[in-house]
Amino acid sequence: MRGPAYRRLRILVAEDEALIGLAVEQELEERGHAVTMASDGQAALELEARLGPFDVVVTDMQMPRMRGDELVQALRRRWPGLPVVVMSANHVPEASAALRALGGPITILTKPTPFGHLADEVERLEREA
Repeated sequence: MRGPAYRRLRILVAEDEALIGLAVEQELEERGHAVTMASDGQAALELEARLGPFDVVVTDMQMPRMRGDELVQALRRRWPGLPVVVMSANHVPEASAALRALGGPITILTKPTPFGHLADEVERLEREA
């Protein structure tokens, strides 16, 4: 495992599964990042409006109240260049294409991801944005 990140990022994470959210939070915080958790897309959008902007957003695809693709679409209206990592247990090529069509820096990962891979992708995407 690598040491602390080259710079501390403010990361908003939208994940409705508590155990997955805890694992994501732990992985990102171990790299030295500041993580704000939201239980679904709607909560994430409300947090972003109150506390944002964030450096990176990590979101699950399937959540109650607001899906990940809806969250990305809403965030792109406010912050077109915001780096976003979308995690999904079900890889659907059409959904991936629709997310990429929204523009902006985006990475789509299939869950579960090996420990460390998410943090690597978050940091890479933010550097390239």
